[in-house]
Amino acid sequence: MALGVLIASIAALNAGDPDAAQPVAAPSPVVRAMHRHTPGDPWEGVNRRVYRLNLSLDKYLLRPVTESYRRLLPKTLRGGIHNALRNWDEPSIFFNNVLQLRPRQAGASAYRFAVNSTVGVAGLVDVADRTGVPHEENDFSLTLGRYGVPAGPYLYLPFAGPSSVRDLTGDVVDLFTNPLTRVRRLRTKLLEKTQAVVSVVDARVRVDDDLQNIALGATDPYASLRSIYTQRIAAQVSGDEFSLGDAPEIPGAPEPPPAPKPASSTPKS
Repeated sequence: MALGVLIASIAALNAGDPDAAQPVAAPSPVVRAMHRHTPGDPWEGVNRRVYRLNLSLDKYLLRPVTESYRRLLPKTLRGGIHNALRNWDEPSIFFNNVLQLRPRQAGASAYRFAVNSTVGVAGLVDVADRTGVPHEENDFSLTLGRYGVPAGPYLYLPFAGPSSVRDLTGDVVDLFTNPLTRVRRLRTKLLEKTQAVVSVVDARVRVDDDLQNIALGATDPYASLRSIYTQRIAAQVSGDEFSLGDAPEIPGAPEPPPAPKPASSTPKS
């Protein structure tokens, strides 16, 4: 899922400088004990190690590429690329809307793909949104969830970040409903790899501010991201809207004790 890629890039979560990624300090024994048997996260020890690996991957690979992408390409062009990437998702979204017996949403996704692929110049311009038909996310993992399949254990994957057994299964199915893997004239390894790389970079650019906001108060970024991810997926399965602003307040570090007042130097009478 897109969110898994988005939140994979979390190297700046414990950084004081938003432009410099810093390694996360090892959790204290108390924190380790608190999260050793977190419900829904039976593989937490492995997940946390992958989380720390992703911090290094972001610091030395993804973040430098992202910063270059943002610096070299104007905002208008980046917006067009983002629109085109979303347009390629519309056939998969249509497929899952049909599976979920949502005819209105299926019609909307079919309309979006047809209009944006033609009038919108291969999706670079989101013409459908301007006509009142906005983009709506959907994928096979949500189809499974809406038919009662449980999420299963929480996973934290290299590069992909937060996921679950159900979401990972859905991602595999979505891969085969992507037009780039089905249309023979477009089925080239170079094009598929280019789409995958640009999707990651585009996603990283768009979540940078939210990740920095999380960094300001989170004492355990791994647990905070896990909570936000699982709540967002649950909201999507139930058909609700969810944003970072809806998440419970993330506990911050304790305030330092006030400095003692200096002793008065006035002599006693």
